Amino acid sequence: MSLTGKLGKYRTEVTNLSGAKFDRYENIFKLYTQSTDGKEFYFYNILNKIEFPENMNSQFFDLYIVEGRLPLTTVSYDLYETMHNWWILYLINKQVLKNQFYVKGGTQLEFIKPEYLPGIFTEMTNSTIFGNRHF
Repeated sequence: MSLTGKLGKYRTEVTNLSGAKFDRYENIFKLYTQSTDGKEFYFYNILNKIEFPENMNSQFFDLYIVEGRLPLTTVSYDLYETMHNWWILYLINKQVLKNQFYVKGGTQLEFIKPEYLPGIFTEMTNSTIFGNRHF
């Protein structure tokens, strides 16, 4: 079994797995397979990660002030109408949030404007592939 020696498949390309929306974290990375006793098992390389560059264009961002103590999933829903983008909020604001999932009231968070998310998801996916190897 090799995590980097062969390309896996994206979750949307595996017909016997239920689909997840394009913006889900698990769709950015490819699944790998392991066959055991005639069954195929799918897994992610848990060492993969996403980092946002510090020099991203400021036109992609806006500011949000959290009202009351809220989990990132609720903030994500308020901003993007889905709770599944909480991880983007965390990655962009990890200097402010440290290791917290809940955000204190009055905290100012930076967020990617919703109209830019599809392009950014595409860039994240493309940037994890180098030389026919998916990291």
